[in-house]
Amino acid sequence: SGLMIVEQHRAHLRILYEQYMKQMAEHSATTQGLLFPEMVQLPPSDAQLLDHVSGTLASLGFDISPLGGGSFSVQGIPSGLDGVDAVSLLTQMVEEAREERLGHASLHDVRHRMALSLARSAAIVAGQALTPQEMDSLLSRLFQCANPRLTPDGKPILAVLSPEDIERYLS
Repeated sequence: SGLMIVEQHRAHLRILYEQYMKQMAEHSATTQGLLFPEMVQLPPSDAQLLDHVSGTLASLGFDISPLGGGSFSVQGIPSGLDGVDAVSLLTQMVEEAREERLGHASLHDVRHRMALSLARSAAIVAGQALTPQEMDSLLSRLFQCANPRLTPDGKPILAVLSPEDIERYLS
């Protein structure tokens, strides 16, 4: 019936986003404890923003404790983020929250932005070589998503070329 082209980074982004949204709704995220807690120092406005979104971050699997004066201790991150720098990840998520002006946003908007930010950080990179088994798994998980055609921010994930389109390109 045609040829389907799937952008694997966007597909993985959609899968992770829906997984994180579900975990937040069900309070089922798991935390991977850090062997050595990491320290994060934020400016006062960002520290206040982190306090505002801390419940959402906890529901994603972050374990963060305020130490006062804009300092925080990161004791755990969401499971499945092996090799990710916890401080960079948290700083990036706070920056995105600031840019999106989440300080006064609704809980749904905060959850959406935090899940999207975390999914962007955890998704496979574009062009990464996948084994046939990994490709099959990615596709089957994608088609279990509520909206397998678009990323959470509205970008297309797949395109289908009909036999007529293919013939037109080849002639």
